[in-house]
Amino acid sequence: MPTEVLVMCTRCGRPQPARTGNCVACGEVLPEAPVAGTSSPDAPFLLMEGSGGRSVTAMGRKVAYRAGGSAAPVVLELGTLQSVTRVRRMFLEALALVPVAIVLTFLVPAARPVAAGLSGLGLLVAVLWRRYSLALKTRDGGNLRWSLGLARLASPRLRGLDAAWGSGALALASRGVSVGGAAAPPGPGA
Repeated sequence: MPTEVLVMCTRCGRPQPARTGNCVACGEVLPEAPVAGTSSPDAPFLLMEGSGGRSVTAMGRKVAYRAGGSAAPVVLELGTLQSVTRVRRMFLEALALVPVAIVLTFLVPAARPVAAGLSGLGLLVAVLWRRYSLALKTRDGGNLRWSLGLARLASPRLRGLDAAWGSGALALASRGVSVGGAAAPPGPGA
């Protein structure tokens, strides 16, 4: 009788058979797990899909970054990498709307409601969106930053990035690459 591989949902903790998809109880994306007989050397162990067609794929002894759908991939050998870190930061560029709104208020006092709306929009976007990237350090001292784009908190894209990084970080570490940014999943204010 074959052994059944189980995974535990990261949200509700319910064990269930390893598969791609969502938890039957709460709908959370299930973590990846090795399934007997499906592993192949050509299967990617890290696949992160960002916004705007950006993606990172690692399989075998190589990791590749594609900056867009039509961009040529940048390929590195895992042996040349010293460390890979997932970087997550607030989308502070949205705060540029606040000074625009202030100037608008002084130039056109009747536009105060519009200016207040612009300020609020800038603050809301800065609080709810995060910019994701991977920072790579090579053994010869070089540094690379591969942008994955923006993701809104609690969005399916963010859950996909977190799940991919969780399993991919373990696979990278097992292949001798130092990994950072693999802490617990982000909380509501991350």
